[in-house]
Amino acid sequence: MTTTLGAIDLPFDEAIDFLRQKTAVPTKSWREVWDGAHSKMFMVAGANSKAIVDDFQAAILKAATDGTTLKTFQDDFDVIVKKHGWSYRGERGWRTRTIFETNMRTAYAAGRYAQLTAPDTLATFPFWQYNHSGALHPRLQHKDWNGLCLAADDPAWSVMYPPNGFGCGCFVTPVSRPGLRRKGKASPDRAPDLDQLGTDQPLGVDPSFAYNPGQAWLQQTAPGPKPVTADEATVAAFVVSALRGKWPDGSWTPVAVVPKAQATVLDVAAGAEVRLTAETIRDLDKGTLATPAELGVIPRWLVKHGDLVKEADGGWAFVGEYEGRTYRARVDIIRTGSGRTARSHLKLLDVRPVRRRARK
Repeated sequence: MTTTLGAIDLPFDEAIDFLRQKTAVPTKSWREVWDGAHSKMFMVAGANSKAIVDDFQAAILKAATDGTTLKTFQDDFDVIVKKHGWSYRGERGWRTRTIFETNMRTAYAAGRYAQLTAPDTLATFPFWQYNHSGALHPRLQHKDWNGLCLAADDPAWSVMYPPNGFGCGCFVTPVSRPGLRRKGKASPDRAPDLDQLGTDQPLGVDPSFAYNPGQAWLQQTAPGPKPVTADEATVAAFVVSALRGKWPDGSWTPVAVVPKAQATVLDVAAGAEVRLTAETIRDLDKGTLATPAELGVIPRWLVKHGDLVKEADGGWAFVGEYEGRTYRARVDIIRTGSGRTARSHLKLLDVRPVRRRARK
């Protein structure tokens, strides 16, 4: 059985940077921050004031920087809870362990990804191996993936790069070409089928863990000419700020990720971001949507549940019904780099209600 942090060996600079660059965000529920947004936003479910989240982030950052233990974090937790009079759900031991382990493991994963994707490292170790933690009560999919070797640029890593759930201690190690042969493999393995019938949740991955922490961190912390911090990454706040001229053209925040089926049609990586830019917000006709909050909700809904439609001008749009009304979200495919450095995302161009016949 693994220890509290299992195979991970904190601290190191990249992991600390990952934690330090997050912005504290108050929430009422863990569902308010989803998937890759966790790489920009520090939250503790139910901690609904920025002051208390700031204190929790400082305690976790101290643990990563000084190498302190779960026991030290639990002591800090007690002080923070008393200071703010916070009433939380769940038993103290379970709650503190979940906060501590999830943040430390995710920071390790993000930092290690940053190291593994350095050009010299990738040239030497072009494959990555999935390693199960050895837990006594394992998730069966995670145990099945133990020893799986995939190319470092395999799209599966954008979804199944561990941790893949609360308490998941799995980790990734680099593999060279000679190392792959020593494992008896002439080529990398085939990525597992993550499709789960009747749900958008990948098989073997817990809700809100279907992302690569390091990939999301490196791609999302330097958007456009000016970074968008996590406070504005809540889309409604970003919209209001952009309309007021706070964010220059090119600044963006992610509003959705592209599912596998649509990604194949668009020839982009599964999990590619749909980005809402400041200039798009300013170009939208006033009154297109009732509130900035809807601009944060509707594109995500359309990408996840709507139809992908090829338009007459050759462009693409997601079209679907949301709360009894049909909407269309037009997107543009943006590609940068080439070869192993190739990247792609979708830029959201417009969101507006349409007549139902537009679905045809």
